[in-house]
Amino acid sequence: MKIAITGANGFVARNLIALLLADTSPRDIRAIVRDPRTALRELPAADLDITAADVTRADSLRGAFDGCEMVVHTVAIPTERKATFSEINVRGTENVVAEAAHAGVRRLVHLSAIGADPESPFPFLRSKGQGESAVMGCGIPSVALRPSILFGPGDDFFPKLGFTLHFPVVPVPGDGNARFQPLHVQDLALVLRVALRGLGSGVHELGGPDVVSYDDLLSETMRGYRKRRPRLHLPVPLMKPAAVAMGLVMSDPPVTLPQLDLLKTDNVPARNDIEQVFGIVPRPFRGGLGYLSRG
Repeated sequence: MKIAITGANGFVARNLIALLLADTSPRDIRAIVRDPRTALRELPAADLDITAADVTRADSLRGAFDGCEMVVHTVAIPTERKATFSEINVRGTENVVAEAAHAGVRRLVHLSAIGADPESPFPFLRSKGQGESAVMGCGIPSVALRPSILFGPGDDFFPKLGFTLHFPVVPVPGDGNARFQPLHVQDLALVLRVALRGLGSGVHELGGPDVVSYDDLLSETMRGYRKRRPRLHLPVPLMKPAAVAMGLVMSDPPVTLPQLDLLKTDNVPARNDIEQVFGIVPRPFRGGLGYLSRG
């Protein structure tokens, strides 16, 4: 069983590959990456089948899935810095779907997002909805997974939230009551493996066992870094100038305007399928960020 994984050196894919290597030959895992030189430093140490391709260029994907029975598509961007949502989340996914169909792939597993909707007023969620629609309408037996916010060693979100601890008083957007259901990345990897083995079809939303607020996320981040700071809740419009300024001077700012806007919508599954459909008991979020102080 040959499996191709796009964005193989990304946060989710690295954890999936490490899990698959427990019972899968590394030569049966085709790691699709844009830059093999960088990827070799980030991928689990194994003799993987590494293939260079850029999902935004259909020509570079030609042949990337040949001989593969399954494809996991993880490539996406949460912010528009070096590329646009349309380029990566929409056209990139459409290119992957087209090449998967051309290669005769038998199963496609796509990493989507809670709230993905082609009609969403939020650009990120709209782009994820458009990409998801391309997957679900492609004719290949497919699964789209919509996880809540992810945590685990190497995550991107919580270190960025930890950046706010450099301030003597931590600014909190709005009332801090936006809801999340954080999922450990290794539990998502377990779900992906189950999905590859044939369980699940259609769209599934996933979260951990704990529904928490933004304020809770911040408290757990402080606990992870072993720091305590007072916090100040500010109206989101008052925080937008600072987000714009950070975007002008930082290559990877801790927050962007679209991300502030996304706090208007909760990031929790309408129905959490992780246990009922995939049989995975997710690990708790509270007390789970100890890796931050070891990073």
